[in-house]
Amino acid sequence: MAAAALAYIRTETIPENNTGNEPDDDDDFFDTDVDTDTSTTSCSSIFTETLDYSYRNLSSIPEELLNSDEKRVKIRSLQLNSNSLLTLPAEMFERFLLLTTLEISNNQIVQFPREICLLKNLKNLFVKNNCLDDLSLPKEMEQLQQLEIVNFGGNRLKQYPYQLFQLTNLKEVYLGSNQIAFLPNLFDSLSKVEVLYLGGNQIPSIPDTIGLMKNLIVLNLSGNRLKTLPSTISHLTRLKSLSLHNNQFSTLPPDIIRLDLQELSLRNNPLIVRFVRDLTYEVPTLKELAARTVKIQKLQCDNEIIPKNLVDYLSSAKSCVNPKCKGVYFENCHKNIKFVDFCGKFQLPLLQFLCSPTCTTSPTFCCTSSDSDTQDDYGEIPKDMSNKFKKILLG
Repeated sequence: MAAAALAYIRTETIPENNTGNEPDDDDDFFDTDVDTDTSTTSCSSIFTETLDYSYRNLSSIPEELLNSDEKRVKIRSLQLNSNSLLTLPAEMFERFLLLTTLEISNNQIVQFPREICLLKNLKNLFVKNNCLDDLSLPKEMEQLQQLEIVNFGGNRLKQYPYQLFQLTNLKEVYLGSNQIAFLPNLFDSLSKVEVLYLGGNQIPSIPDTIGLMKNLIVLNLSGNRLKTLPSTISHLTRLKSLSLHNNQFSTLPPDIIRLDLQELSLRNNPLIVRFVRDLTYEVPTLKELAARTVKIQKLQCDNEIIPKNLVDYLSSAKSCVNPKCKGVYFENCHKNIKFVDFCGKFQLPLLQFLCSPTCTTSPTFCCTSSDSDTQDDYGEIPKDMSNKFKKILLG
């Protein structure tokens, strides 16, 4: 399941103009050939019996679906995606008590009836690209304890649905492209979740309890308003994919280096934008150049020789962090990116301040490793290592 989730998560991109009704490629995953006489088909590889009413421009549930029929009662998968449905009648849930999968994505559904709690065997619920808001989900949804996968992406949710915290068997949760602006500190109840997709919302911070999701493998937080992560992120020992692009990160918690990631996306954050763009170097003023010479030559200057304001200015000198350089700087410096090892697989950028670009061998950035055999702290960067950095930073 985790491997499939890694592939599936890549299709959950953040639409720039999501109207909530665009069909997605993954809708085809559940499409099967429909028998025109019985509207049922055997699908042994995925479901025992599937009833497909998708892509029929339905504005309401057909009466034939609501008629009592022994064959229909045994349906395991009901596909109603890509229609124009506004509501789901209570009778529908009473007719399909053995459903394990309900696919109603790409409709205009605004409300779920409380009778959804009758689907005690339901494991997969796909409701992406509809019109659900915070009042659309009934409290009775908490009774669907067999649910393993829920997809409410592309709706109008402003809060993480509290009902989901009561569903302790969930393994995959997709809530991307909503309007969620707050996450409650209750994620410790989702200890079985392997995939959590929250991309494309308005989330400003992540609660500490996310570190208690011990089975989490894929975490997507892209396209939010995050500036930092809780230190508990390092407790996610099974995490393999972490998507943080399109946020406001300028730093990352040091403990993040404990993660054994296979995928890390940081693009379009201040942390990376500052790295990718060419860093300009402004020429120091004559005042600063003269002050640098005084400090480097260790010339004696006190209140009896120069004005006090210049003595104070000289006292504000900062040393260049390059151990091979004895230079100093005052108001003007060269910003440099130094990389440190990330579990031997990734490199995390740290911002340094140098007295001039000549303190590095690269005009815009310098990459270093804790492995002295790989390169010197300010030496040349191996070609293969440079390619690796580019791949990670650009996603």
